[in-house]
Amino acid sequence: MICAFMQNGTPGWDEALEKALAPYKPQLVPFKELQQLSELSLQTLLDVVVVPISGSTEGALALALGAKSIPALTAVPVVLWLPHADREAAIAVLDSDIDDLIIGGMEDQTAAARLGLAIRRSWRDLDVNPSSRLPGPTTIERVIAERIERHDHFAVCYADLDDFKAYNDYYGYFYGDKVIKLVARIIRETVYDHQPEGFVGHIGGDDFVFVITPDKVAIVCESVIQRFDAEVALCYEPRDRKNGYIISKSRRGSSETYGLLTLSIAVAINNGDTFDHVGEISHMVADLKRYTKTLPGSNYMIERRQKY
Repeated sequence: MICAFMQNGTPGWDEALEKALAPYKPQLVPFKELQQLSELSLQTLLDVVVVPISGSTEGALALALGAKSIPALTAVPVVLWLPHADREAAIAVLDSDIDDLIIGGMEDQTAAARLGLAIRRSWRDLDVNPSSRLPGPTTIERVIAERIERHDHFAVCYADLDDFKAYNDYYGYFYGDKVIKLVARIIRETVYDHQPEGFVGHIGGDDFVFVITPDKVAIVCESVIQRFDAEVALCYEPRDRKNGYIISKSRRGSSETYGLLTLSIAVAINNGDTFDHVGEISHMVADLKRYTKTLPGSNYMIERRQKY
């Protein structure tokens, strides 16, 4: 975790910040002015920018707002740290576009915890897919890794649409996004109906992952496919729905006929110690998914081979 912080000469500021961020094993990078921060943002992928208010609130706020205007820092939380309670200063900051305000002395454990919360919230928000509102790749990897580490018995189900590019090219991104939201809703509702403690994530595009116990694989995958096949026809115009196909450009640029969208689900099961890390599961389900997509219609397949 990389934290850029304004070095303003406050005694003990560096040490206090390092202590507050200790659980995240931080790399602290100091800067003294906005131009230096701007140059730093182009060289390093920052996780947070912290600006202490030691004198003029207006000066610190202006610098922090300047940081928010740097294109490379658009998605990076900028946090102001106010050592002492000051109602007017706090209101001025909270009414601005700054991401968070921490109030408390450098040794205040609550203030330190608040800084950690701001960082975790940023990581979480950046990982959420805007279309599906589901957690993305970072969270997916963490969830699976935790289950592997605990030697859990679980199934990783990798679902994606067949010939989605042809549909997206034919109808446009607006309707393509509606299909993505449909798939997200079906998977989310089905998984949580059958297993509330399950997990659903969205890798991106038309790729989804859900994690459930092995005994739920058949009922969940079959239910997802049945619901999808029943509802996806409504994503087509009446003429195309009646025909049962569309004519769209292939990746080679030639016109080809594509049937209505189908869904393929590849499943890998960890029986306590089948896999050692997430990459092994990812490799296996990607290989199985390629085969599953060659089959007609919507299908799910469970990997029966041992890991590579």
